[in-house]
Amino acid sequence: MARIVDMLKSFLTHNLHFGWLFDREVQLTPLDVGDLDPLAKTFGQGNNVFHVAIKCAANPRATSVNTLLLSHSLLAFQPNNKGDAPLHMAARLGHESFAVVLINHAKVLAAAEGHSDYRYLLRKVNYEKQNTALHEAVISGRFEIAKRLIQEDPILTSLVNKAGESPLFLAVERRFYDIASIILDTTYADCSVLGGNGMTVMHAAVIRSCPSFDARLLLRNVTRAKDFDKFVKKVLERCGSQILEKAEDELGWTPLHYAANMGHSTMVKLFLKAKRSVAYIKDKQGMTALHIAARKGHVEVMKELMEECSDIGEILDNKDRTALHIAAEHNCHSVVRTLLNERGFTYLINEQDNEGNTALHVAAIHGHCEIMKRLVSNKMSNKGMSNKMGMTAFEILLKSTTPAGSIATFMVGLKLWLAKNKDPLLSLQDTGFGMMKSSTTEKETTRDSTQIQMRAQSGGPNIKEDNNNNGQDVQHMQNMNLVVSTLIAGITFQAAITMPFAAPYKTTKGLETFKDFMEANSLAFGFSAGSLLIHFMFAMLSMIFQRKFKYPTMVTMSFISLSISSFVIAFITGTKALLYEKKELSSLLMETKNGALSFSAPENYALAAFYLTIFYVFFIVRRLKR
Repeated sequence: MARIVDMLKSFLTHNLHFGWLFDREVQLTPLDVGDLDPLAKTFGQGNNVFHVAIKCAANPRATSVNTLLLSHSLLAFQPNNKGDAPLHMAARLGHESFAVVLINHAKVLAAAEGHSDYRYLLRKVNYEKQNTALHEAVISGRFEIAKRLIQEDPILTSLVNKAGESPLFLAVERRFYDIASIILDTTYADCSVLGGNGMTVMHAAVIRSCPSFDARLLLRNVTRAKDFDKFVKKVLERCGSQILEKAEDELGWTPLHYAANMGHSTMVKLFLKAKRSVAYIKDKQGMTALHIAARKGHVEVMKELMEECSDIGEILDNKDRTALHIAAEHNCHSVVRTLLNERGFTYLINEQDNEGNTALHVAAIHGHCEIMKRLVSNKMSNKGMSNKMGMTAFEILLKSTTPAGSIATFMVGLKLWLAKNKDPLLSLQDTGFGMMKSSTTEKETTRDSTQIQMRAQSGGPNIKEDNNNNGQDVQHMQNMNLVVSTLIAGITFQAAITMPFAAPYKTTKGLETFKDFMEANSLAFGFSAGSLLIHFMFAMLSMIFQRKFKYPTMVTMSFISLSISSFVIAFITGTKALLYEKKELSSLLMETKNGALSFSAPENYALAAFYLTIFYVFFIVRRLKR
């Protein structure tokens, strides 16, 4: 079998010129360098005879090549139109033997010209990128050529190209850790660690450690470097911990920022152990690594940072935001839970940013109800703090354009409303009109006080106090109507969509009861939507005409009452319709001993509970009237 493969390879190579499929060194036509004109250049890139010889992989130890080196010594380092010397091309193409011949020829040429140091020929750069031959070898991953160049001239490791990239940076950036290790092992003290855009080799190491780029390439090169963590430690030992303080130009991120962004908790721990102060460095937006980790939801990184730097949570960004603000904005549940469980962070729960917003305000603005629910449940949370616009989180939630109607939204709104009513000093907007009116002239205040005192002595009501109380009650009623209306509208709308798919409704009773359900459900939705429309229209009219209209409390209360009643009827009829279709109604019927009453268990239990609630309300009202 092996003989057949060799015969096929020989046939394709010599007859069909497909030798490149098997061996890159096989040429379509044999090249004799001695037949070329040494002074001629190619028309395209201006390559001389040595460029052509390297491209065609000619044998550098052939007699014709040695003759050319003796007769035309300078051509061996003459650049083409792009500034590439033959050594650049040999390093790029991986022609190691030709590169060795050129390096040895550089020694001979320097001695012939009277130079004491031949290595200036090795440091020549090309025109476009100003790369040395070492840069080209590193970029192409030519380990042996890079190793030979570093041995011949360690100063090459300190030279950067036009983009500011050092050979060490390029090796790590391309995950050639074997070449990077050779560079780190050099005894030259001024080995450059710089990269493009203000980055360093440590930035490249952190970024390229992410397995999402090319997992197979990463594993292969990490295996060559024995262990990636050891490689990073080697970089720290060689370059010093000050490399961790350098930030790149565009974002102002240090290597720790990148490690936090990628969730590398092990690397974060390593960096903090090397230099703890890097945790407090801010980027151009004023964010520390804790802010970055909170935004991405990397809890393990946050724990490492807070364990090593217990006060890092106090650092604010350029908008005076804590990590909790960032987590609330980006809806990171695990981060919020972690921060609230940290003893050193709980007192920062009410920290306000430059707009006066707490984390609760931020969650309300973005409509993140689960985050709001967790913040509201915390005992340290001040639910009634106002931002610079004078709005509490409850007021933001009411005016938010985020779709409402879920149970979570209702529960959060209810908790905030209860907290708002529990403390009369939570929001100044609710009592702002009364306070402004009470700050009139001293003469008017005295006159009003006299009138109140006279009415009190005569047994009459205190009109001014009643007006203030009524104003607050009306405002509270408006807010409650809005929450209840929104909840019922959302649930009935969802029920109208999902209920038709719950059963086929083929029976006559099931179909008739389903129609009753749709009618009751539509009434509930219509009344709640009408209450919302009234609330919106009065708010809009007050804004347009710049005056305060009397809120139709009785109308909205009536609409809500009708909506709740229809809501209960919709539940009863919908349950009946399903039971008819499932043919389980007979097994769920219960009768009293005399057979006078019959209850259909699910729906009539709900109706009985509803009637008991109404009876209880009338009973309380009657007692209050007494």
